[in-house]
Amino acid sequence: TMIGTLIQSQFGKANDWPFGAALSVCVMLVILCVVLVARGADRRFGSRT
Repeated sequence: TMIGTLIQSQFGKANDWPFGAALSVCVMLVILCVVLVARGADRRFGSRT
């Protein structure tokens, strides 16, 4: 199952808004961590022009 489908079903069919919101925040935090790691790696190993 895709995470987006799971979040959508929590808001829609399951009518479980708190769990859907918690899943959404968790996904946003994971994306933030990936972006910060990629940014740090780019600064450390990226091109120096």
